[in-house]
Amino acid sequence: MIINDKIICEVIDSSSMSEQQIFGDAENNGHVIIRASENEQLLYLDGACGNEPIFLGFTKSRGSQQEKLPVEAGDFIGGIQAYARTVQGNSLGYKHEETPLAGGLHFKVSDQYTGNGHVPTELIVGLTDTDGMAIKFILDSSGSLQLSGNITLGDLTITDTEVSVDDISDTKKYLLAYHKGIRYAITAFEIKE
Repeated sequence: MIINDKIICEVIDSSSMSEQQIFGDAENNGHVIIRASENEQLLYLDGACGNEPIFLGFTKSRGSQQEKLPVEAGDFIGGIQAYARTVQGNSLGYKHEETPLAGGLHFKVSDQYTGNGHVPTELIVGLTDTDGMAIKFILDSSGSLQLSGNITLGDLTITDTEVSVDDISDTKKYLLAYHKGIRYAITAFEIKE
């Protein structure tokens, strides 16, 4: 796949789908919980559709089931969340006192969304450290990446730690970088011990 190549999904009329299982209705919530006591695939999608992909999807609307309204800028669309049991208990599913949130992969409507055309989105990864849950990674709709922490690529680690000029020695190296197909040398100065 090519970076920034457009992804076009087939338009499907959901009213023509056969054998739909709907849990809940316009007034009552539907929940599905799958229990397991072994290491197994609890939810597995098996598709045989040529070169076409299969998806696990969710749709976010404002309003209610009786009157679904469009999303707005800043809305969280949905995602996948992971919980970890920290104390003995018998809760089923999520209960903060027994199974607090440990991490999440979320999709959010960009704050720049104007309500017209395609919905620009952000991919947000939240992880728990010793201080609690925090956003560690954001990939925005323009492809810009924000990280909390260092970037390590093989033997190269890039940090956002500032270095004093007094700490720099005369030893320097040049790192190869590419920008719009042009090769550049980035100067890297060794820090004095």
